[in-house]
Amino acid sequence: MIARKYETIVGFFVVASLAALLAMVVIVAQQEGLFQEYVTYRTIFKNVSGLKGGSEVHLAGVTVGNVYTTAINAEGNIVVTFRVLKKNSDRIREDTRSTIGFMGLLGDKSLDLTSGSLSKPAIPPEGLVAAVEPLDITQLLARAAPTLEDLQKIINNLVSLTDAMAEPGSDSRKILSELRDIFSKVNAGKGSLGKLVNDPALYRDAADTVAQVRKFAGDLEKGKGLFGTLLHDPAFRDQAVKTMAELQGTFANLNKTTADLKEAAVRLPDMAKQLESFLVNLDKAGKGLPGLVTEGQTLFGDAGQAAKAAKQLWPLRNYVPQPQERTIRLDAAPGKD
Repeated sequence: MIARKYETIVGFFVVASLAALLAMVVIVAQQEGLFQEYVTYRTIFKNVSGLKGGSEVHLAGVTVGNVYTTAINAEGNIVVTFRVLKKNSDRIREDTRSTIGFMGLLGDKSLDLTSGSLSKPAIPPEGLVAAVEPLDITQLLARAAPTLEDLQKIINNLVSLTDAMAEPGSDSRKILSELRDIFSKVNAGKGSLGKLVNDPALYRDAADTVAQVRKFAGDLEKGKGLFGTLLHDPAFRDQAVKTMAELQGTFANLNKTTADLKEAAVRLPDMAKQLESFLVNLDKAGKGLPGLVTEGQTLFGDAGQAAKAAKQLWPLRNYVPQPQERTIRLDAAPGKD
């Protein structure tokens, strides 16, 4: 009787343990989604940075599935096959992007998905989700290394500067002491800068100047005074527009004149060459001019002698014209005898 009682108790504990184990299995299965329906998708990376089968899949930060497999394709890229709960698959759209995220400080990786827009078509099962390559920590550290080195140099320089300032009698210590004296004099109202900072009269003058400037600007805006009238006078504006138009015409004529001068400057070398050629020809012609003048004088002399000889011959005397005397008459000025 006692043995049967013990057997009953042991059997009860065994059944209770099995029931608890079954309950734990059911709870874990529900948490892992073992009894739920999934939709499979694919995405391709060049480097998965340690992502592996079983890693969690996050959609907008919520766990919706896990990575099924990772494999290398013929192009050398990594094809990641993952599963998403069917109830969340309607958020996997054509504008959904996949990337690799980090979980905690231990370096665990997860596949992160962005939620797609409902206006975009849904990606079918076994479809391909566009991937965004993850940031490589090694590359980030390599890029940050020069910046860290520069930062270390700056820190070292600051340490050296503070050490130099801490030494008594150093130049930095003297500069700080002089700056302290200058600021103390300024606060005491000594010197030009001290008077400028501490003199109430200067402050009032500055305030009055600002007030006058504001009043002048207000008068301009309201059209008061000479400048305000000029700014708001339609006739003045029309005259200004006319003057601007005349200035534009003047500038246009000036541009045309400048263009003509440029054209003349371009033709100037050719004109200089033609003038130089003319002077050379004139010089050549001038070299024979003295001989021509001498021959002409000789010819005129011979002609004169021949004319004189003809006058001596009586048959030709009547045919040779005689030189006529020419008299210049000078009349007396009126009023003089």
